[in-house]
Amino acid sequence: MRTNPHRIRRLTTGTTLCLAAVLMVTALLVDPGTWGDDREVVSYQDNPALAQLQSALYHWGYLLMAVAVLGLAHFTRRRAVLAGHVVAGVAAIGWINLSALLLTDPVNWWFGERYAPEEAERLTNEVLEIPGVIVGFMIPGPFLALGGTVALFIVLWRAGFVRGWVPLLFAAWVAGSFTVPYGPAAIPLWLAGTGVLAYLGQRVLRMTDEAYAAHEAPLPAAPAAQETAVLARQA
Repeated sequence: MRTNPHRIRRLTTGTTLCLAAVLMVTALLVDPGTWGDDREVVSYQDNPALAQLQSALYHWGYLLMAVAVLGLAHFTRRRAVLAGHVVAGVAAIGWINLSALLLTDPVNWWFGERYAPEEAERLTNEVLEIPGVIVGFMIPGPFLALGGTVALFIVLWRAGFVRGWVPLLFAAWVAGSFTVPYGPAAIPLWLAGTGVLAYLGQRVLRMTDEAYAAHEAPLPAAPAAQETAVLARQA
């Protein structure tokens, strides 16, 4: 395995997709905010340990997604090469950026522990409404990560690697995450979105090394090699 780059990339891509899906679903289920008050400054006080755990799980899930989307770009090496690599890079930057937003969770918990809920929310919003935070984190994180991944799945569909339901279902999860309140009602949506990731992960893991390598475009033959091949056919 240590000398087989195709196997290493295949296993890395498939494993990170599956682990990211598991970590994000677990984070959703243990998050006190899923089951308690929709104000995190309040719900995090119900169980501070689980509040910290869910933050860490989301953080590592998002970082693994950055690796996973770069790995999926391999399947656009024959068709839609430029588009696939561009959107994969954009999505990777977005997922890394999105993981940084998890630092707002300890801010919510700290303010919620020391102030009344209304004052804690006001202080938290003051932090999040700093222009640098909005431009540097609040906007690019969700939009580059989620939008970039949807775009990548569309490119993978155009490249023939996935069926049309993959980008459609993932896009539905993205749209729902902005419209359905975070809580028990969001669980089916999250299961659908992360289910897409787990499906792709297990599909990549179950591929043979030869099938994985087949998605790699062959390098064009050098002029000398082409000339030698012509002469060999003529002989």
